[in-house]
Amino acid sequence: MKKNEIAMVRLLSLAILMGLSFFLLLIPIGGNEFNSIINKMNTNIYDIAGSQSSIYNLYFYMGLGEVYKILYSVTILLTAMSAVSIILRIGNAGRVASAGAVMTFVTGTFLLLARIWESSVSMHALIDSFYMDDVVKSQIETTRHLDKVPVLYILLMLIGILSVFMIRSSRILHVKIYRKKEDSDVVVMLIPALCIYVFAGFMRMNIVSFVVNGGDVNRITAYEYLRDYYIGNKFFFNWSWMIMLLLVTVLCIIVNTRVKGSGALKPIICVGVPSLVTIIPTVIYAFNPPALFGYLTLDISLCDMTDNAFYAYLAAYCVAMITGYILIYLVINGHLKIKAFGMILLTDIVISILLALISSGKDSLAIQYMPWIAGDIISVVMCGIVIAFSRQKPENAR
Repeated sequence: MKKNEIAMVRLLSLAILMGLSFFLLLIPIGGNEFNSIINKMNTNIYDIAGSQSSIYNLYFYMGLGEVYKILYSVTILLTAMSAVSIILRIGNAGRVASAGAVMTFVTGTFLLLARIWESSVSMHALIDSFYMDDVVKSQIETTRHLDKVPVLYILLMLIGILSVFMIRSSRILHVKIYRKKEDSDVVVMLIPALCIYVFAGFMRMNIVSFVVNGGDVNRITAYEYLRDYYIGNKFFFNWSWMIMLLLVTVLCIIVNTRVKGSGALKPIICVGVPSLVTIIPTVIYAFNPPALFGYLTLDISLCDMTDNAFYAYLAAYCVAMITGYILIYLVINGHLKIKAFGMILLTDIVISILLALISSGKDSLAIQYMPWIAGDIISVVMCGIVIAFSRQKPENAR
């Protein structure tokens, strides 16, 4: 084989390794590795002794789940974007592939360590201490619910190591077609999805949790019902927000490179179709909420509070996702510079936090999701203003 052919085989092998890592995380392992355990513990699906089903084990898996949520979302973004950028020959593919290889190894290592930590009382006590003030180690009786034979976790680690070696042997960081380009930089393309996930899919959730935990018992209970019973184990809604943001990012890249012109076809495909995919299951679920009264509680006022919060959450979820699709489309298609995107997202963050603080004294749980909607609507309006201003500026310069 010629030298160029060998290099292409290695580059293709790297793309396959990144794609395999993405597939393993998306399907066999999944993003609910720890949440599914928590849901089964809450609904008494597991046949375990009373001491093993204690709050200590529940908090242990909750703590691991919070870390895994971030690792999982970042890793699937980097691995998928690595494979796409290598195949489509997008600039800076090597840097993203390097980050994807490292994150694959880190995620696999974390899952393997979590499997080992399941039998460690000291690790249980350490993680539980973030949720409880007084942890009595002598009362902790560990249980095991992760894969008994962690083949997939080890396989992830091996893929990460092999990917690092393939990056070195393929010399992708020095290949001309993968160097940083002004109009083709995969790092810029993945920034919107990453930032939107960190803010909308993670930071906002924790802000709501912090605000709710400072309220009365009914609001805390309603929030637990909403998070664990209404949303936590429902198909589509228990996905990581990154999955849809990633799909839209890849869709925008493919459409931007394959569809010519500046008509309405691009936004329809990149924003309209994903928006329908988000709205349809949301509307269906809104008309078919899970039964709460008589199953988990007989308090009618608590049921009403949870139902109202459920509809508010679905509305806020749809608005947040569609806003994310719009921002991703505008950045990847060059309508919105990355600095303008950062300014708009920062404004959204400030507005959401300020409104969350203002509404924190309200007893209603539903109102805690109103800052999401307000911040996102203002962000979309700002996008329109920035784009309109940027189009007028060249005309005024003439």
